[in-house]
Amino acid sequence: MRDVRDVLAETIKERFIKQALLANKAGLTKQQLSDIIRKIRKLDANEMFALCRAMGITPNVLFEKAQQPTQEEENNEQ
Repeated sequence: MRDVRDVLAETIKERFIKQALLANKAGLTKQQLSDIIRKIRKLDANEMFALCRAMGITPNVLFEKAQQPTQEEENNEQ
């Protein structure tokens, strides 16, 4: 299972969301969000719910993506 913070970063990029705007909508500072994405800070449940709400997705979206194997994992299985 992949780290949900990696999936969060991918989702932000895929949706072309500005980190500063997302952080503000979620009630975080830009630095807090940056630290979460860079794995300097842990992502707590309340922050995850706030970030998902700000992106218009459910936490299930992140969890489902986190459970999908990475390209590297798929290559190792072959």
